[in-house]
Formats: sequence, structure tokens, C-alpha cells
Amino acid sequence: MRACANDRLISNVSARMVLLDTGTQQLPVSITEGNEPDDNCYVVSPQTAYSGYALEELKRLDRPYLTWPLKLLIQAVACLLRAGKINKLVQVNNWLLSTNLYPTDWDISELPAVTALLQREFPEHALGFRSLNDFSNRELRQKLKTLGYLSVPSRQVYLFDGRAGEHAPFLKHHNTQLDATLLRRSPYTVVLGNDLNDADFKRIEHLYNQLYLDKYSTLNPHYNARWMQQGQREGWLEFRALRNAEGRIDGALGWFSSSTLLSAPIVGYDTTLPQKIGLYRQLTRLCLQEAVERRQVLNFSSGAAKFKRLRGGQPQIEYSLIYTAHLSWGRRLVWTVLSYLLHRIGVPIMKRFKL
Repeated sequence: MRACANDRLISNVSARMVLLDTGTQQLPVSITEGNEPDDNCYVVSPQTAYSGYALEELKRLDRPYLTWPLKLLIQAVACLLRAGKINKLVQVNNWLLSTNLYPTDWDISELPAVTALLQREFPEHALGFRSLNDFSNRELRQKLKTLGYLSVPSRQVYLFDGRAGEHAPFLKHHNTQLDATLLRRSPYTVVLGNDLNDADFKRIEHLYNQLYLDKYSTLNPHYNARWMQQGQREGWLEFRALRNAEGRIDGALGWFSSSTLLSAPIVGYDTTLPQKIGLYRQLTRLCLQEAVERRQVLNFSSGAAKFKRLRGGQPQIEYSLIYTAHLSWGRRLVWTVLSYLLHRIGVPIMKRFKL
């Protein structure tokens, strides 16, 4: 096994990237030291994910009787996490995306050797795997737990199982069928990623920023046009865009896939246009069609929970698996407390309010 250096990729991500070569797989690995900026993106910073981003999500809970006690709890946890150097962390298979997909042909018998290697190379860092759920990664998650990894819930994601092709259950939902009609009658032209030019990718960056940064949170990844275009060119991102009659891109998405799974880390549309146009509905339909055509499972991430449930999305709790056995007792305790609080409080809230 060997590691080689890589460069920083995204403007609000501060991390060192290396490549882990197991002999059968090559996996990107992020390394953070805990002295990065406070607003470091959640794709590399659990401090941001479990405190900064959690506080912003709390605003959308719309439950005043829960907001204040939870806000106080999150602020207290934030202090605990900082004291426990939670951001001193190595994360395996971290593509710097909201959802990481794992190789389906990975021989997980390599995990003890991978854990031992990383423990030797990074004796002061916790070791982690993000974006695991029991539908897609049950065997991997169980193997990591047997190796002593701690299960830390992160969020609730929504899956659309397209393996049955045109018989996929979510296609029968009324809202899904309405979206299909909307897209079929749309005045927009669907443009393939290879047919997009430099100006189109700048426009897509703007649309992504409108949705993910301006409407939701500046803690989301700040992907730029060059990074998106490079992903399309190299083949690990696949774009689709909605071009209007005047030639302007008003909506776009980028897919990231494995042999059995599909995710959409890039979604953007012109939020200044009337909602009745249904740009997000059209983009969602493109995602569902792609999952059906590929006969894959679409991991449609978190957020817009009611919208996704109405279209047949199935909720799954997502976890990070964290190894801390080689760390000091104080740092191990912080991760254990975080895991306990999220299992006992966070997960029930996500399920109860269908977040």
C-alpha cells in the first residue's frame, strides 16, 4: 500500500489529499489537522457537520419548542468537539462530495490492513469512513464495527431503487408521474455534459451557488466551474442541463456513480424564475429516469424530505464509522459521547419529523 500527494480542489475545503493504493483499489483520502478555518466544509470537517451545519438545519426544523434546547445542546457539544480535537481526522474514500459512494467490488478483507496502515502513518488522527447506510453498505458497516469502529449518525438520506427498471416502485407515485408529464412538455432542451462549453459551466456554477450557498448554507461545498468541467472531462462527473429557447442554461445537475449506485452532488437552477416552471421537479425527474435506465439505486442525499417522500424516496440513516482505539482516553470519550447523543437524540428527531 502506498500514498501519494494531491492538491486542494474546492475553495472552502482545507485538507490535504492523498491516494491510498490497497493493491486492488485506489481511494482518495482526506487529512485534516484540526487547525483549519472554523468554516471548513463539512465534507472534511465533522466539527462543521455536527455543530455549524446542525445549527443551520435547526432553523429549518420549524419547531420553536425544540429549537432553543437543541441550540443550547449543539453549542455545548461544539465546545466539547473542539476540546476533543475532532477535526484531527483521516477519512478514507472521501471524494469531497456530500455523498461518497463505495466500490462494490472492494474486498473488505483488506480493512484490517488498511486500518493498521493508517494507524501507523497517522497515530494522532482518528480514522473515518463517511456516507454509509445499511441499504447500500451494510456489509462494510458491519465489518468496520467488528474492527472497533464507532458508529456516528450524520443525517437521513433518501434512496430511489431503480434496479427493477421500468417497474421501479417509485415510478407509480402520483407526483413522479406529474413530474414526468412536466418534463415531457417542457420547452427546455436537455443538453448532455459533453456538449456544454466554458460559459455553460460558469452558468452552472452560478446556479449551484444560488441553490446550495445562497438558499441553503455557505457551509456547503464551493464547487467552481473549472472543477465541474474537469470532472465531466475526466468522466467521474456526468452533467445534464436544461437550456431554454434563447440558449441560456436555467437548470443543471451532475451525477457521480459506481457500478450499482448513483448520486447527484451537483444540482442547481435559477431560483429567481417562477416556481410554477418546476425546474427542480424536472431535474429530479431526470435523476429518476437515469436510475431506471441504469437499473441502479439513486442516493438523492438529504434535504427537501417531504418532496422526496412524495416521489417514493425511502429514508435511510447515514453514518460515519470512526476508529479511535489508538487515541487518548479523552479524545475517545468525545467521539463516544457524540455517538451516544446522535443515536439517542439526533436519530429519533430525524425519524420523528421526517427530516
